[in-house]
Amino acid sequence: MKKTVLIAFDLVWFVFIITLIFSCKKTNPGTPGKNEIFLQYKTFNPTQLSIQKGTMVTFINKDNANHTATSTNKLFDSGKLESGVSYSYTFSNAGTYYFYCNYHSSSSQEQGVIIVQ
Repeated sequence: MKKTVLIAFDLVWFVFIITLIFSCKKTNPGTPGKNEIFLQYKTFNPTQLSIQKGTMVTFINKDNANHTATSTNKLFDSGKLESGVSYSYTFSNAGTYYFYCNYHSSSSQEQGVIIVQ
């Protein structure tokens, strides 16, 4: 009886570990569309985007961690973007706009720039 319980426990533990491994597997989120920026694996993709005035840019969280898209000059802030959630902002004025993730602000990979002409 004791041996059967131990085998069952080991089996449940094994299934749990396998499920955990496969649920954490990174999937290819594809390629960002025109005027889209993916937040994934603690990076922005692309990190630099050049657009025309009046263009709307969409930030899409393709990661399983929470992120933000926050401008350094406080022009825009997405707030918490959970996995699969997006945030859009329309750039009305020409200029250079730097942005970062508020949760990972010390990571140089989670910073970017949008150049509006």
